[in-house]
Amino acid sequence: MNCYIAIMINTPRESPMENKRIPYQAATNENLFGSSPQVLVALQQALSSVHGYPTPDAADLRHALALKLGVQADEIVVGSGSAELISLLVRRFCGHDREGEVLTFTPSYPLYCQEARALRIPCTEIPLTSSYRIDLQALVRQLRPSTRLCFICNPNNPTGTYLTSAELAQVLDCLPAHVTVVVDEAYIEYVTAPDCADAVAMLSRYPNLVVLRTFSKAYGLASVRIGYMVAQRHLIEQVMEVKQPYNVNQLAQVAALAALKDEQFLHMTLQATQEGKNKLEQALHKMGVQFWPSQGNFLLLDAGGYSADGIHNYLLANHILVRRADHHTLRLTIGPDEHQLYLLHMLQELLHPSRVYATQPLLAQVLDLGYQVQDQPEEAATHLHDLQHKATEQPGAEGRIAQAFARALAMRCQQCNTAASGNLYASNLGEMDMIAAFNVLVTATPLVTFGHRFANHAILSAITGKSSVYLLDLGIGSGLQWFHFMELVAAIPGKRPTLHLTGIDIPDSNNPDPAYKLQATGARLAAHAERLGLDFSYTYVATRLEDFDLQSLEIDPSYTLIVNAALTLHHLADELVAIPDQRDRVLEQIRDLRPELLTLTEPDSEHNRLDFLPRLRESLRHYHTVFDVLDTLLPADMPERRVIEQEFFGREILNVVAFEGADRVERHERLDAWQHRLTRNGFAPAPSQVTASQLQHELDLHPQFSLAAHTAGYTLHWKNTNIIAATAWQLAD
Repeated sequence: MNCYIAIMINTPRESPMENKRIPYQAATNENLFGSSPQVLVALQQALSSVHGYPTPDAADLRHALALKLGVQADEIVVGSGSAELISLLVRRFCGHDREGEVLTFTPSYPLYCQEARALRIPCTEIPLTSSYRIDLQALVRQLRPSTRLCFICNPNNPTGTYLTSAELAQVLDCLPAHVTVVVDEAYIEYVTAPDCADAVAMLSRYPNLVVLRTFSKAYGLASVRIGYMVAQRHLIEQVMEVKQPYNVNQLAQVAALAALKDEQFLHMTLQATQEGKNKLEQALHKMGVQFWPSQGNFLLLDAGGYSADGIHNYLLANHILVRRADHHTLRLTIGPDEHQLYLLHMLQELLHPSRVYATQPLLAQVLDLGYQVQDQPEEAATHLHDLQHKATEQPGAEGRIAQAFARALAMRCQQCNTAASGNLYASNLGEMDMIAAFNVLVTATPLVTFGHRFANHAILSAITGKSSVYLLDLGIGSGLQWFHFMELVAAIPGKRPTLHLTGIDIPDSNNPDPAYKLQATGARLAAHAERLGLDFSYTYVATRLEDFDLQSLEIDPSYTLIVNAALTLHHLADELVAIPDQRDRVLEQIRDLRPELLTLTEPDSEHNRLDFLPRLRESLRHYHTVFDVLDTLLPADMPERRVIEQEFFGREILNVVAFEGADRVERHERLDAWQHRLTRNGFAPAPSQVTASQLQHELDLHPQFSLAAHTAGYTLHWKNTNIIAATAWQLAD
């Protein structure tokens, strides 16, 4: 049985690309189908006149473009690629004597900010949402009186997402007249979505709009460097003030004119690109590589469970060049079938289960069965019993995690939607068993206390000198974090602050009093505070966060507000599930409360935006690391360990693997995704006095643990694999 190998059965083992040793240059989004033959003829004929200066301001080309676009020739400026035009715009509207600033988005084309920063001009990058869309509210929040330019790439590079005409109009309408909006349409020729915005058609309505286009992509002229901008005359005249008269060489002008006339070659290019993209998407889907639908000649990929560096370096060693977009994603240019077959052949070798888990056959079998579950769930179900049997006979972390994943895959095969959706609150075990297991998890491992300790020290630093502190805990649970915090406060010399704690958590559906657990938590915390001699009060709200308005809390303005969210916010649905985005909504409400500090702890793994197969690979990486921690730190025969593995983390695995849509509540996001989300919602990393050595000492970490510092806190690693990230944030303004 090996479903995975059958995926690429038509791919030759020894590829023609491998024989020729020709690199697949898939990193720069050139037209890999070549250039128009008419361009080559025109260039040959023009060589005899290279001794003369080029046509000033590319007049012939401007007139040809004007005729094609339905604008006037004096509404066009031609540049040595769009890159020169970007530089001219930044110089003209944000030069050193104008003290202007640039706004753009991330991930997007990096040259916008690179040009600005090269001229020592401030540039702010606004993170896109989890579905790679522009957040209009975040854009408005970042506007300053000094904002002069806003760059928008549409379709966006590297994500391939796009703005509709209505969405672009919304953006343009929300920006003040003093902000020049530059819409970079480098990939507009590739667009097939009928509702994608055509910014040129909107020029007459927006006097502050500039459109950039290029001959480097669909027209296949990347090496001669030629692009153009279209705008109303008053903007064109301003750019002309800083443009050199002979900025575009004559051969580039000749090539562009010839390319513009050869519509047949352009049509062939667009058709071949679309067909190649369709084939590549189908193969990547079967292979378990995440991609996002793209309106460009490229795809953004995420293999799940693999770093972008690892995939990039492997492909590079096999003569395939791709572009790293961030730590986890890669951008790949669509190319001819020969190139793409070779690429898929290499990816198949890299991602094959037997290679991913070469020394762990049970985990390789889990992955292998995942491919069958995707394509042939009925057949896969017959093999799951064999996996479960082998897993029960295998001691150690590998066998126990294989059991958990076998159960999850079986449930996915059954397409079962049960009430036990996999969060920690759904269990058939008794309350005391769950409490005992959770206490072991907290006391014997740092998987929970790492976030607690970091947050507590960050909070302690933030409240220095404050007389009254309001602690708002979103998902308080049993409140274990605050016992340690109270001890820190009790150790403060001199007068200690008054503490008020409000705990929010979901109601207990198994108890006649839904707030019973929250009340019991408050009673225990109050007793602890009394023993320490602290002035402490407590209130609670039994509710789901998505059903509650934080603004309804009565918070005394004389109190310093601290908000804490530990392993909670990933349960909220975001825009990938439903609109409005509940994660953003809660963060917006927190921002409006204007806290002194927000502390956030979340697993550093992506189970939100990935489809089934890449999510399976990512979750297997993450939970295998967790089970290996438990295998090392807890005795094999400890009853609580089985509860931790098969009830706590096992139910998470069940939910991550078996459920989709709103039924999947375990939607963890990687650290960088949370950083983007918080930045977009008006937060910035908070300065902290918490040191790695302090945390390592307090937690008495096993030597295989390590802490990696980042701008907002630390990530806990086990054997160099990231597990969980603890961060601290303050208001950006």
